[in-house]
Amino acid sequence: MDFTCILKGLSEKVHAQGAAMIDRDGEVVASWSRANGPDMELVGAHYEIILDSANEAASIRANLVKSVFISTDTAKIAIMPIKEGYCLVVALDRKAPSGMVLAEAAKTIEIIEVEMG
Repeated sequence: MDFTCILKGLSEKVHAQGAAMIDRDGEVVASWSRANGPDMELVGAHYEIILDSANEAASIRANLVKSVFISTDTAKIAIMPIKEGYCLVVALDRKAPSGMVLAEAAKTIEIIEVEMG
């Protein structure tokens, strides 16, 4: 399955504006966004840095970060790690239910990891 199709499926399930898969160097592997949604290539490229910083801070206690949510007045960004240093970035409306997003993203990450081999 194509990563773009996987990201589109997740976005539609959680009513996200878009989603991106980012590699360990901050490069966009695949992305999808609604016609009037954000440019996920731009959004996603910066968020690998945030996940790396969160993991570095958590490593003091020997923990790995499972998710990071960033909220603004009008939007929310969810960031979750994928194996081998990749991450998933999802752009949401501010009122999107975080629990549902996490549950669906976890299922999507399993699919992505199978596709990665």
